[in-house]
Amino acid sequence: MNFEILKTELQDAKYAAMTDQQASDDLNAVTITVKQSISAHDIRKYLMLVDKLLPIESSVLDSAKAGNRSLEIFPEFDMTDAVVEAKLIAVLDALVVDTLLSAGDKTTILALGDKVVSRAEQLGLPVLNEENVRFARGL
Repeated sequence: MNFEILKTELQDAKYAAMTDQQASDDLNAVTITVKQSISAHDIRKYLMLVDKLLPIESSVLDSAKAGNRSLEIFPEFDMTDAVVEAKLIAVLDALVVDTLLSAGDKTTILALGDKVVSRAEQLGLPVLNEENVRFARGL
């Protein structure tokens, strides 16, 4: 474990009044939403489960063609890339306008790109304990 990263994090004012146990609990709390990639496979699986994959695949509408092509071109949509995220949103918006998807479907698909992590995980640290915090504070 990189104790220097932990030491630097613990210098944040929010940890100053916390005990070692409170700080480790706070760092381990799974509360931070980060973006991750969404696989085309997972999108197709969702669409199949809600009976919308076949209607989209068989539609002659431009929105459906763009949706199908997107799922062919992108094995995964990197939601940390603003351009890729914006394109996926635009494709989904067009499918909603053409009533091939609902707004709820769009929300569910985009939520596949959200992952909730702890601050420790975000920093690349393992699950922490009181002793880890005590040691890092003593460096």
